[in-house]
Amino acid sequence: MSLNELLLLPENFLWAWRKVKRSYATTDMLFNRAELASFELSLEAELQSIRSDFSRGSYTLERLRLLPQPKKPDSEGRHRMRQSFEVSVRDQVAWTALINVLGPELDQLMPAWSYGSRLYRAAWYEDIKDGEQSRLNVGPYRHSSGYLYRHFKHSWPVFRRHISLTARRMVGGDIEEEGLDKGERFALDQRVGLEYLKKDFWRKSTSHSMLYSASMDLRKFYPSIHPRSILATLIRYVDGLSESPEIINLIERMIAFRIDSSNLSDAMRIASEPACLGPDLTGIPTGLFVGGFLANIAMIPVDHEVSLQLEEKRNVAHFRFVDDHEVLAYDFDSLCDWIREYEAILRRIDIGAEIEDDKFAPPELKWVVGKHSDAELPDSLDALREKAKKASAIDGRKPTRLMTRTLAQVSLLAATDFDLLTDAGQSQRMEQLEWLLLANIPDHEIRGETRAAFAAARISNLTPSLFKPNGRLLIAVRERERLKGKKSRDGLEQAQLDTLHNEVEGLSLEDERRWESLVDRNFGLLFEAFTTYPEKVRLFIRLIDYCRSTGCGGFTRIEGWLAEAESRELRDYLGAVAIHVISKHIITASAQCHPNEALHRENAASRKFLEHVTQINLELYIASSGPKITVQGFQLSALRSLLASALLAAADLSTVDPEISERLNALATKSNFGNRASLEMLARSTGTAIGVWHHWSLSVSRKSEYSVPTLWASIVGLHDVSNAHDWTNLRRYPAVIPESMWTYMRTHPDLLAEDDAGWLLDAAKGNPSAFATMEGGSGAADQVRRALSNSSDQITLIDWIAFINQLDPSDPRRSEWTALEIVRQILEPLLDIESVDLDVLDKLHPANILIPEAWKAVPHNEAHETLTWLRWRSIAAEHRVRVDASGLDDYRYEEVLWMENERAWPRRVRAIGQLAWGILRRSFQLPFSWNIRGQERSLVELVAWEVDRLPISSFSLSILRSCLLSRNRETSFMLMFPSIFGKRLGPVADDTGLDNPIASPQQLLGLIEDAQSLLTNLQMTILEHEPRQLIPVNLAQVGYFGASESNSDDLED
Repeated sequence: MSLNELLLLPENFLWAWRKVKRSYATTDMLFNRAELASFELSLEAELQSIRSDFSRGSYTLERLRLLPQPKKPDSEGRHRMRQSFEVSVRDQVAWTALINVLGPELDQLMPAWSYGSRLYRAAWYEDIKDGEQSRLNVGPYRHSSGYLYRHFKHSWPVFRRHISLTARRMVGGDIEEEGLDKGERFALDQRVGLEYLKKDFWRKSTSHSMLYSASMDLRKFYPSIHPRSILATLIRYVDGLSESPEIINLIERMIAFRIDSSNLSDAMRIASEPACLGPDLTGIPTGLFVGGFLANIAMIPVDHEVSLQLEEKRNVAHFRFVDDHEVLAYDFDSLCDWIREYEAILRRIDIGAEIEDDKFAPPELKWVVGKHSDAELPDSLDALREKAKKASAIDGRKPTRLMTRTLAQVSLLAATDFDLLTDAGQSQRMEQLEWLLLANIPDHEIRGETRAAFAAARISNLTPSLFKPNGRLLIAVRERERLKGKKSRDGLEQAQLDTLHNEVEGLSLEDERRWESLVDRNFGLLFEAFTTYPEKVRLFIRLIDYCRSTGCGGFTRIEGWLAEAESRELRDYLGAVAIHVISKHIITASAQCHPNEALHRENAASRKFLEHVTQINLELYIASSGPKITVQGFQLSALRSLLASALLAAADLSTVDPEISERLNALATKSNFGNRASLEMLARSTGTAIGVWHHWSLSVSRKSEYSVPTLWASIVGLHDVSNAHDWTNLRRYPAVIPESMWTYMRTHPDLLAEDDAGWLLDAAKGNPSAFATMEGGSGAADQVRRALSNSSDQITLIDWIAFINQLDPSDPRRSEWTALEIVRQILEPLLDIESVDLDVLDKLHPANILIPEAWKAVPHNEAHETLTWLRWRSIAAEHRVRVDASGLDDYRYEEVLWMENERAWPRRVRAIGQLAWGILRRSFQLPFSWNIRGQERSLVELVAWEVDRLPISSFSLSILRSCLLSRNRETSFMLMFPSIFGKRLGPVADDTGLDNPIASPQQLLGLIEDAQSLLTNLQMTILEHEPRQLIPVNLAQVGYFGASESNSDDLED
């Protein structure tokens, strides 16, 4: 398959979207929430639009919106702003789709000593055999998980630990695994391709253990790289690209970056470093999620030249993490010579990158390697050389300066399950986090601001779990409730009850004071860390996250800092960030204010957070009044999301908490520049359809997937059915769509696609009289009429589920075995030589599956007897399930085609799995989000979560996973398209042990029969012939989907 055909795989664009969505969820950059929600709401159309533009070779980037970000202060402490851009969601997805196809094999060409911004690969430990040490396996490049880059623990810590391990190897020391900590052993396991750690690599010229170490950076790395160098590298190194003019043309269009700075103040525009001097960008835009990998691509020719030189010299080690470089050498002259040589390589290959003069460590190297004029020397050259030589010297056997003890502690804290620790253990871990947050530790292991951001995130997340209710209070409450529950009380008991009332009140106040003291103390720690690194946006975000999770009233201190901030540009940016984050938290807090939606402490923290937020001085965050004040584009975007969240939350809480609702409405008015705000005016005030804002609120709160929220009644009438986004959002709840939708469908008969029939059936059942008025109309409507006109003696699978839900839980007809039998009887006839075509599998909607009447009506002579396993298996074998081949089409039960007229098995296996899932859970109600086209493929994690919690055998669970989950479909692509998984250039570890795809209907049928056989062997009959089923469980699968990477997001830099 050609590169162009790989690029146009529909699955590729879905993978790209998942990566982009996850990147937005973890970024600390400002972005337009409405734009992201609009894209997701129209996901199917948006992805198809990008694919069509790619196919025609007509893709055109939108302009980059200049939005400088805070960066480290200069040497004199002045705050600075880094050149950065807000990239459109569409362009982020398009670029990611391109890298999905071209990236994996390019990543494999990158040297093992290059660590940052490397593409994600599956990695796991596998036990070899009892008593032996586990082995690290590195699998293929995976896409469906949504990770763009490798996790932090596979990059920066490995980078630092490889430097330390290399120093030991250079001086001839053996690396004894027994003496290494866990992180060092992990780094040693990841040495594949790193020649430095081989014993015979080095040509040691001295007998002592002294080495020399230096580090350096590249100047303004992303902005300096010529985009044309990326294209040249791609043509040179990507197999087949030179014969793909359509992709070369596409890349040329996609590296034509143009800038829009019209929505910024002059001061913010001028503050950008480097400055944007024209309409065209001549580098890689900071803010493009794949920008780090594009920089790595540009560096490939440089890296290859470096590798050749290192192989020849064998007396220098060179390491790179994006633009950070570390060099080890046997002597100081070799160190300096190599830096000069590296600078010459950069000039010769000319990708635009050059060494930053003021970023050497030790700093005296700047003068020693010739980066000076004689007039600039602060001392004699010999004196500077001696200082540099002394500062760069390390003991290779015990390279203290290169040690990674802080990283080891960070890794330990990231991997710790806090809930499993004792109180003493939790206190110890919190003390360690406080030390990491505020200690003055050298930055060579991990940057101070990054370390502080990690510690702040953990403290923010863990503080709520530190609350321990007073044992005396619990006892007093229980005793009080016992006495209150008595129908009559004597005088003594009444006096005791009065005493308990007072005791509970006193102990509650004591608990609350203790809790508030802890919350305020920890906020103080976070605030101190923020004021130390105010340019670290993630630290600032953690302050607000902490206020949200604990109910802390820290906004007064935040506002005090904003009022006194020296840099107007820093204040403007952080103020907008605060409002941007607060708008999301308002939605989650309002959701937890509902009864039974959260624990008592979480509910209280949510309400307090809303109380504090509604009292903020909005003018300090985003100045909107006064002379010469102009609200900038990024500030306006944040205000609009605040307006939407406040109005939606106010409506949501109008009956639950009228006081908070009223306060939120007042906050909405403030965010609307003092003008009256209402839901009726939201679309006009923000320029965004109310359907988009509602979709955003649901994606943030993650609620109401199977029940219509109370908020819906307040906003359903505000949707404009002629607006594409509003129309799409109205599809969410088909059983209760408004009359305006029915009217619009009647007047626009071609509005629904053929495969919308399943959705329309749900709507018709919710409102039969409205559907009856649809005359003629679309093919979807005709399909629904046929389905509703079926004779009453036909039992559809939907009817069957309603029937068995009324049966006794022990009835065999409700069993896992029966669910598998239904699927088996659907499949079995299709494999006969004279059977109907496999195309019937395209009609696997529950309304198209017909169950025999005999399954429902037990024969009269046994009507009063218990239905045994033996009798039930006999009935099921005698009376067969059949498929109505003329039934409904439903996109929610179909897989996307990866090529025109595809009839292959992989696109049909999902529908079979979805049927089995519905039977096993005894419900065919699908997540409401799937009623929006595109979401049925994007939000598959909803299925993963539910499937993993079904009370079924591990065998059946494996079958469901293989049929339903995107990872399994991705695995089925590996043999067909090995290049996009990095499997063409050599073997990689197999990571499909628990999720092998099902390759054919024959294989699926065999697996179902095996699962049924296993279940049959574990069926039993107890007293009075009652049937029972034992459920076999494979412990290797327990918690399989719950396993996740350690919480290291805040270590990303």
